[in-house]
Amino acid sequence: MDLFTLKYTVIGLLFLIGVVGSFMPILPGCFIVWLGIVLDKFWMPEHSVTWGFFWTATGLTILAQLLDAACAYWGTKRFGGSWRGGLGAVAGVVFFPLFLSPMLGIGPIIGFIIGPIAGAMLGELAGGRTFPEATAASLGTLVGGIGAFFIKFTIACTMIAGFFFFRT
Repeated sequence: MDLFTLKYTVIGLLFLIGVVGSFMPILPGCFIVWLGIVLDKFWMPEHSVTWGFFWTATGLTILAQLLDAACAYWGTKRFGGSWRGGLGAVAGVVFFPLFLSPMLGIGPIIGFIIGPIAGAMLGELAGGRTFPEATAASLGTLVGGIGAFFIKFTIACTMIAGFFFFRT
């Protein structure tokens, strides 16, 4: 296998993992797609994407990474949650999968799903909300997370399409 074929095989695998990862909370799908673009740009720059597309993909990757927390916060607020529930949802996205999932013996994928929901619930209960109010805010976190998955999938597919369109 020549170097050119190896490069595009690896990039293709990164793109495939990235698209699948956009639906799985544990894998940062858009970041993995971006790694394929970085590999393309620096491995064989003479057969690569433009710098303009590279920086656009970088910005989209950062945006996608921020979406999980932002959509969880938005969903919590949209379903009647307070700032405490929104903050709890964001904290749940970060801390539950990394720290509590291993301590509880559950997988990180489950932790990424349960974390923002549990965080919103705890934030609302700590703020004096009733259990039904806290439950509604938690449901909003779930809705926001589902929305983030679809947006991240769209961003990943857009970056892959741009990879083929914006070549030097």
